[in-house]
Amino acid sequence: MSQNNPVKGGWLWSINPISIALWPLSLIFCMLVRVRYQLYKLNILTSEKVSLPVIVVGNISLGGNGKTPFVQSLLRLLTQQGYQAGILTRGYKSDYEHQTTLLSGGDTSDRAGDEANMLSELCQCPIAVGADRVKSAKQLIQQFPELDCLITDDGLQHYALDRDVEIVVQREQACGNGFCLPAGPLREPRSRLQTVDLVVERDGDHITEKLGRCWNLLEPEKSRELIDFRGQPLDALAGIGFPHLFFDALRAQGLEIKPHPFADHHIFSAVDIEPFQQSPLLVTHKDAVKLRAFARDNIWVVPLELTLSDALQSRIINTLESKFHG
Repeated sequence: MSQNNPVKGGWLWSINPISIALWPLSLIFCMLVRVRYQLYKLNILTSEKVSLPVIVVGNISLGGNGKTPFVQSLLRLLTQQGYQAGILTRGYKSDYEHQTTLLSGGDTSDRAGDEANMLSELCQCPIAVGADRVKSAKQLIQQFPELDCLITDDGLQHYALDRDVEIVVQREQACGNGFCLPAGPLREPRSRLQTVDLVVERDGDHITEKLGRCWNLLEPEKSRELIDFRGQPLDALAGIGFPHLFFDALRAQGLEIKPHPFADHHIFSAVDIEPFQQSPLLVTHKDAVKLRAFARDNIWVVPLELTLSDALQSRIINTLESKFHG
């Protein structure tokens, strides 16, 4: 069954006695973060530059900002512009987080983590999984010499890897109470946004998202439109940063769902999905890569399709061209 209180909430996301009590520690954290940033800017701590331009897509708060779908859209845009990009990702909560492994051609690995596997399936490009971004970048460049730029999925605070472009993707609700850790969800103070190249509002007017045609987890060649599920009881499962966004999007399609939120990056077991056998179960693509071992014909994967406005695409391309070619 779904876990207790798995959705982002609680004292990190509101001003309350606990967050106020932790506020002095938050000030110390902010100061240390600023000092660390300045040490890298002054080259007292050194960032290593690799042989290809690096685009960092990150945020200043904890997860749930929707970076990974944006990375997919960015890769598609770069491909249209003639670039051959590879992706670096940490592989959060994976067996490869503290080593490096490479995925290509849509390959997946049970040990690579949900986001890395989803990226590999969707992007079909070379991907390096590992916490050491410098090591990952070098291995990817060596293994795939045809690449001409790299996209880092997350890693805004990983200053050991030099970067040419910084893009922050953020949801305002992900900033919670506006405090830095441990009193709030911010990894860096809001002032950091003034130093990046682009700030993309994930829920703003320049990004349109929709739920696409869903496919069956047991038999991926089978697909259905979401409207085909109207008028029947449905379960919906999500182990993402803000599960309610997925549930609300399903309801907006006229579906009557029973929501089952799980914690972000939850590792699913057979016990978790045992209750969902009578009705169709709708899941996110991110969760689907962890549910394959328990695939049944009543589990349907609902993909998220992201469209960037022409204005945002132009801003991105102009920024990259300026940074890459002066």
